Amino acid sequence: MQKKVILSDGTLNTCFEKVRRNFYERISPQKHAETYHTAEGLHYAEPEFTGKYLDMCAYYYQSENNKKALDNGMTVVNAIKNYQRQDGYLGCLESGNELKAFSVWNHSFTLYGLARMYEATKNEEIKNIADKAAQWLLDVYADCSDPCILDATNNGSENITCIFSIMYMYKVTGDTKYSDFVKKVLDYCENTAMNLLTFESILKLQSAKGIEMLVVYLGVLCYGKMLNDQRAVDAAKRYWQEINDTQIRNTGNATIKEVWTEGGNAPQLLPTDTKPNETCVAVGWIELSLSLFYSEQKAKYLDAVEKSLFNHMIGSLDKSGEDFAYYQGNYGKKIYRTDDGAYQCCRYRGFTIFSYLKEYLYYVNETAVIPMVYTPSVLQTDEIKLTQQTDYPKSGNISFKAECKTEKELKLRVPAWCKQYSLSVNGKQINAELQDGFVAVKLPAGDTEVLLCLDMAFVKTESIIEGTNYLSYNYGPLLLTLDTHFGNSIDDCADENGNITKLEVKNGDSLVHFKVGNIHLIDFASAGSIEPDKDVYSVFIKKKG
Repeated sequence: MQKKVILSDGTLNTCFEKVRRNFYERISPQKHAETYHTAEGLHYAEPEFTGKYLDMCAYYYQSENNKKALDNGMTVVNAIKNYQRQDGYLGCLESGNELKAFSVWNHSFTLYGLARMYEATKNEEIKNIADKAAQWLLDVYADCSDPCILDATNNGSENITCIFSIMYMYKVTGDTKYSDFVKKVLDYCENTAMNLLTFESILKLQSAKGIEMLVVYLGVLCYGKMLNDQRAVDAAKRYWQEINDTQIRNTGNATIKEVWTEGGNAPQLLPTDTKPNETCVAVGWIELSLSLFYSEQKAKYLDAVEKSLFNHMIGSLDKSGEDFAYYQGNYGKKIYRTDDGAYQCCRYRGFTIFSYLKEYLYYVNETAVIPMVYTPSVLQTDEIKLTQQTDYPKSGNISFKAECKTEKELKLRVPAWCKQYSLSVNGKQINAELQDGFVAVKLPAGDTEVLLCLDMAFVKTESIIEGTNYLSYNYGPLLLTLDTHFGNSIDDCADENGNITKLEVKNGDSLVHFKVGNIHLIDFASAGSIEPDKDVYSVFIKKKG
């Protein structure tokens, strides 16, 4: 079913437009075309970023039919064709280093970008380039043991990430040599400490690396869904659940120094220089959550997307839309640039999650519509036009006007953080039973107005960190944060019994602004970003007394 989504307003639309403008006006396709030369040294990572750039070119061409997006992508594809080694290699490291450092990772993301460009264009020449690149992987790891596919950086996770791009080649070509290869890799890993399907715990796998293992499990999930292998699907679900239960913090992200850790989501002060909450990890987490939602439409996956999107991801995008913070601490300063002004490694993953925003606002099948993320927007298909109006997450009032040609079911998520809600249809309040995180409304042919009101409670949480009592606060899906920009010191203490006042937001400095006693609180996404060189923030605030 064809669908069209229009963003009409709101914070997410602002992020989307910044990234879109950056794609068309500021990113040079020629610079990406220059990626594919033989690099000196082992830490050349540009092919990964260029592969993600090709994905964006393919998406904007598909979604907007914009010839500039196609031309930008073809500029890079033509460079790849000229640079590609005779054996298909595109990792860009010197001869003898093809299996070291980021080489296979680089090669795999270039392959993914080529697969996306082929999917968007059906250009047989692109398919041939991609197949040649994919065949290099299939030939090198023909039996997975000589060379060993797990003989790789990041505790062996780097090279098995290729299963994701190989599965994408299977998706766009239907050639079973690709799915056969992934099955061989998974079977091989089962006899190692990287037993991806039967692992006991994420921390007992050979690698606890964040983004690499998320990409691996995206590949595992793709394999399971496309080949109807329930064991693979269940493994991805178990991996997701353990991360959700033990790693994801109130900021909507995880990792320290880019790896999962024991008790990862326990309250702790994490300044940016300890390298916590890598933005690539947040993106991978959102992508895996979305893929699992598409598989079984469970609300918990959308809760995870919402939490990460409205906290970490919006907070990681700099005001210009040109870059993303590499890491975000829950204490200290936000850093959007390296000292020499170079962009961060997470840049193109961040771009991708906002470029694709329209794709994950609504889920539509033959009988039902599910708004996946609440934001002002319009959904149009052949059978329904659904207009959503809201200032969520500033408040919890979300209205829908449905114009249906045939009867549909509107399934509205009540987020896990929400303890009270109300629902009305055509101005009449109704009692709709909550089932698996959703309330359902029957939409007859014709016009129907629906209003969902979520109680945006102000919630206080007490924690002990290294023997000291701390308080933290949430408002709906938003984590709140002390920000020194508003006059507090980072060492000020919060009174647990202090009066709570919701203040007017001025100058667009934040999404929300509260005062608890003498402590000013704004949303985490906005904290530390008004004057990044000066502003200091903290998620955890010392408890008074």
